[in-house]
Amino acid sequence: MRNVIQVVREALLTNFRELDTWFEKEPALLDFKPGPDQWNAHEVLEHISLTNYFLLLIINKATRRALERKKNGHNVVLPGDYFNKFEQIDVIGSKSFGWIRPDHMEPTGMKDMQEIRALLKQQFAQCWYNLSLLQNGEGLLVFTNMSVNNLGKLDIYQYIYFLTKHIERHIRQLQRLQKQFATSMELI
Repeated sequence: MRNVIQVVREALLTNFRELDTWFEKEPALLDFKPGPDQWNAHEVLEHISLTNYFLLLIINKATRRALERKKNGHNVVLPGDYFNKFEQIDVIGSKSFGWIRPDHMEPTGMKDMQEIRALLKQQFAQCWYNLSLLQNGEGLLVFTNMSVNNLGKLDIYQYIYFLTKHIERHIRQLQRLQKQFATSMELI
């Protein structure tokens, strides 16, 4: 179980660190839109903070339930196919798939960048805290359904890992935006 928690922690650290670097980028890059129906980096960062907010509502509730179940004597059992689910979640970070994002996760572009940065730091701390509460496998005591890419039931570790892979997916989007921006600057 310690290996699972370590993998999730490393994914949290890596992806949140990378996100934080985007707040130091030049305003022209952050506001660059490659097309009228595409997001700029500012909007991508806002979307990540919105998605994290809603995922953390579920993660926080599940963490409280898991700790209560552990206190009530429930045993932690690692399913035989446990690691297969992590492989399915890995796809989220790299591949496009058919899923319609709910309206409440659409960025407005109106949120201040420093507010978004502060939210992301708070969200990182909340994920880290939840993992610290679930050091002995308690995260396996609660499963919550994830409709994205038909992932099905995820435990708390897997849910937090999903959050990191969602961030990773959008880091790739930010990197593509940066390349498109650089190309557009060369053409000017």
